[in-house]
Amino acid sequence: MKILLLAQSFPPPAAAGSAQYIANIFSALPPQTAVIMTGDAEPAHAKEFDAKFPQRILRFPFILHVATGYKASKIARVREYLLWPLAAGWVLWREKPDVVMIGEFNVATITVLIAKLLFHIPYVLFTYAEELTYISGRPIYLRLLKNVLRNADVIVTVSDFTKTILEGLGAPAARIHKILPAVAEDKIRVDAGALAALRMKYSLDGRHILLTAGRLVERKGHASVIEALPVILQTLPSVSYVIVGAGPEEEKLRNLVQGTGMQKHVVFTGRVDDSELACWYEICDLFVMPHRDLPDTRETEGCPTVFLEAGAHGKAVIGGKDGGVTDAILQDRTGFIIDGTNTAKLAETVCYLLNNSEVAAKMGAEGRAYAATLDSKSRAAAVWNISLQHSGRR
Repeated sequence: MKILLLAQSFPPPAAAGSAQYIANIFSALPPQTAVIMTGDAEPAHAKEFDAKFPQRILRFPFILHVATGYKASKIARVREYLLWPLAAGWVLWREKPDVVMIGEFNVATITVLIAKLLFHIPYVLFTYAEELTYISGRPIYLRLLKNVLRNADVIVTVSDFTKTILEGLGAPAARIHKILPAVAEDKIRVDAGALAALRMKYSLDGRHILLTAGRLVERKGHASVIEALPVILQTLPSVSYVIVGAGPEEEKLRNLVQGTGMQKHVVFTGRVDDSELACWYEICDLFVMPHRDLPDTRETEGCPTVFLEAGAHGKAVIGGKDGGVTDAILQDRTGFIIDGTNTAKLAETVCYLLNNSEVAAKMGAEGRAYAATLDSKSRAAAVWNISLQHSGRR
């Protein structure tokens, strides 16, 4: 079976949950069974990444990665809208895949839908959360999405929450398959020397460390952690908050740190590679991401993989109650689910876990066991099997 994947966001960078989700699956598929059409956000890193990746990758500079696309000009966006459907048609004709996979709802979906209707080429659509809720407020895109959902042979989604959204949009329930995110090996392996180097670099020896990793966007709730810090520090003055990632909210968050006088307690690392991120998971005492829905922009979380990754390192986690979090955090077992906008409750929960190390350790152990069931090979096998059923190559 030959697969063609059309993915707007694919590493590098690995920023964005959808990019990591897809990469984890395709890294574990049988080698050289897939061709991946994606963007070229970081050409220098991409060359090294592509040489090691087990599938063939075709990169086009006009495809905008979500991690950097927010900076793109209107001209760049128009260029993507015009060129990607045409280029996707050319790649599809040249590669002649048995199955086409759409990494996330994107403009190349138009070409895939036409190919299905004219040439009966089966396709699989991967869905998360933010793109579904965002599109539901844009009538033209919504009409196209509903058409794509009706005609999809398989719809893969990441949580019960997103499955419910899909059914509400008219997707046939029998075609929806929930496949939780995998925890990649690169996010688990750590080097003891690197741990010590990071602690020294940021002067973190003897500190209790709170960690948030992810794009710096409003829905992740970084601001709530910063606002809760003064209260937390009254009980635990040795706490530091490490923010890993980059994004459009960085300046606003830095200003908030200054405004609250928390400069000595907050560390911004910027975007880091997987090996350094694994070190941060290992170093931290708690992983905290009090995410929330944003009604104005309809942004939400599908199944935040970062909670699973932190759990794989044996860390208790605290997350917001919105989106598909119940598939990522097992309430009162791997961590706590709270109202991400309630800074008082957030401060109370952080202090409780830091003051009760046995409870945190028990939650971390359950998180590690849960994450161990979500390896890349099992996720890839599930995608391969459902695709095989529809490819005609049984």
